[in-house]
Amino acid sequence: MDSTFDKIADVVIYKFEPSRMKIPTRVKHFNTVIATMLGLFLASIPLIYGYAPVKTPDNLVTFRVDGTWMQLGTQPYVFASMMAGYIFDKDKHLAVRSKALGFIFSILLALKWSFWNDHHWFCAVQLAGVSYIILQAIVYLETRGSVHLSTALICAHASKNIIQSLLAFTIQSEVAVLSALVLILMVCWVEELKVTIPLTHMRRKSQTMSMQLPIMYNSTTALVMHYTLVEVLSGLYAPLAVLQSNRLEWSTLGAAIVLFSGLYYFNQLLPEMEEKTGHHLIKSWNKQQYTIKGWRSQQKMAKYIQRIVDRNVYWNTIILFGLWCVGVFFKPPISVTTLFILTSTAKQQITQPLSSLWN
Repeated sequence: MDSTFDKIADVVIYKFEPSRMKIPTRVKHFNTVIATMLGLFLASIPLIYGYAPVKTPDNLVTFRVDGTWMQLGTQPYVFASMMAGYIFDKDKHLAVRSKALGFIFSILLALKWSFWNDHHWFCAVQLAGVSYIILQAIVYLETRGSVHLSTALICAHASKNIIQSLLAFTIQSEVAVLSALVLILMVCWVEELKVTIPLTHMRRKSQTMSMQLPIMYNSTTALVMHYTLVEVLSGLYAPLAVLQSNRLEWSTLGAAIVLFSGLYYFNQLLPEMEEKTGHHLIKSWNKQQYTIKGWRSQQKMAKYIQRIVDRNVYWNTIILFGLWCVGVFFKPPISVTTLFILTSTAKQQITQPLSSLWN
C-alpha cells in the first residue's frame, strides 16, 4: 500500500525545484502571507451562482467555510497527517504519503458533499481543483514558508474575530476579548511548566546538564487530534456536530465527556507513537553519553522517567480540559483550541532571533 501512495504522490504533487541558496526569513513570511490571502480569497467565493455561503461555526483545528471554494479547506490534509502514522510505515516518505492521502480524502469528500447532499455536480469539480491548489501550496510552504498553511489560515481567521470584537464596542465583546487575553496568558504560563531531570556525563562526571520534561508533555496534539476527528465525523454525519458544542447548554455536557475521554486516550497513545516514552528518552540520553546521576539500572531509570511522563500526560489532559471549560463559561471570540494554535505560533515566531528577519 505504501508504494501505491508513493506513485499517487508522484502524480499529484508538483516537484518544486530546490532552492540553491538559503531563503531569507522575510521571503518565507511573504510567501506565507500570499498563500494565506489566497486561501481567504477562495473562502469568499461561492461554489456556484445562486448558492450563497452559509456562516460556518468557528472551526477549531482546520480552516474551512461552508458554501465557498474552501468548503473542504485544509481539513482533509490535517486529518490525513493525523492518520498517516497509523496507516503507513514511519520512514522518510511518510510526509509525502500523508499529502497524497489528504488529496484522496479531498476527492472523496468533494464527491460525497456534491452528490450525497444533492448539490450541483460541478461543485465536486470546483472542490477537487481547490484541493489540488491547497496541496501544492502546502508543499511549497514546507521549504519556502514560515508557517503551515492551515495554521496561518486559522491564525488569520482568529485575528479577524478578535479585531471585530474589539471594534464592536459593546460590553459583551469587550468581556470576550478580555477573557481571550486571560486565556492566552494562562496558555503561555502552563506551557512553561516543566519537571527538571538532572543528568551527568557517563565519562566526565563533572559535566552535567538538566533535561526538562514539560507538564504539557504532548502540548496540544491530543486536542488537535480529537477535534480533527470530530470535525471530519460531523462532516460525514451532521448530528455528530453536537460534539463541537461549546455553549452553556445540555448538549455541551455530552461534548465535555467525549472531549475528556478523547484527550485522555490520545495523550496516552502519543508518547509511544512519537517515541517519547521513558524507554525512548533513556535510550536517547545514552546515545549522548548522559545518564541520571546515581542510577545504574537502565530498566529502573526508564520506569522512573515513565512515571514522570505518565504524570505529566495526566496533567496535560486535566489542563486542556480545564481551559476548555473556562472558554465555555467566559466565551472568548475564538475557541480555546484556536487560542492554543495562535499562541504557540506567535511564540515560535517571536522567539526566533530578530536578526533572522532580515537574513
